[in-house]
Amino acid sequence: MKRYVVVAVVLGACDRSPSVAPAVTQQPSTIAAVPSASAAPVATVVDAAAAASGSVTFDGETVGAPSASFEAIVGDWYVGEAGGARGLEVDGSKWRSGTPSVSLADQAKRLYGDRYAEFLDGVKTFAFFPLAVWKEQPKPGDMRISVRFHPLAGQVDQAAGIAFAIEPNGNYLGVRANALEDNLLFFRVEKGKRTVIDNVRAVSTPTKTWHTFVVELRAKNLTVQVDGQQRFAKALDAVPAGRVGLWSKADSQVLFDDFAVTSP
Repeated sequence: MKRYVVVAVVLGACDRSPSVAPAVTQQPSTIAAVPSASAAPVATVVDAAAAASGSVTFDGETVGAPSASFEAIVGDWYVGEAGGARGLEVDGSKWRSGTPSVSLADQAKRLYGDRYAEFLDGVKTFAFFPLAVWKEQPKPGDMRISVRFHPLAGQVDQAAGIAFAIEPNGNYLGVRANALEDNLLFFRVEKGKRTVIDNVRAVSTPTKTWHTFVVELRAKNLTVQVDGQQRFAKALDAVPAGRVGLWSKADSQVLFDDFAVTSP
């Protein structure tokens, strides 16, 4: 009998930027109509055999302790409980100007070995973006990154994101949703500086509600789903490669659960 598991994806100063294009000009037809907000999470079904080697439920981990599956590179991350689930919580309640993890050097060495100094230089430069890197190295080729997220609190931001193509020098790409802004951003962090590339408006992810977030990478093609609806598609300049992780911003408090990396 074939078994299935359910996984989902959740996605500082505010990210509002009227000068950024509201949609993708390359492929405008791929942005779906705005769905109505719903309190019920939208589930995505994935073959259990495919997800077994790349899924994290956090159910067996200790509340209040660091996760055994992620390196908390920037910000305060620990296993928490909310909305009837246990997951990885980013806690920006003590955020001021943003600080790297106190053990950042050791964490960078575990992730990137001899090239850890490059990574340190990158993430320290612009450190009010909390970042937790998955300890496993994704397999090369096409991938599907999914997670559920539950925005909890935050006056400046309630941002939930997925970071991918995390390079040894600290550069990476990311997409994020924000319960306070009702939009979806695609951005690049390079040499510590974040550049917003695309802004898709009217993507509602209300606070204190579970949402799903899915990023699919097929060669140079990126697609993003939020709560079961495809909301963004873009042709990238190059095939993304590198580690993956979870991302947030400023004073956001968000719980992430059911993280998975599988083949699309």
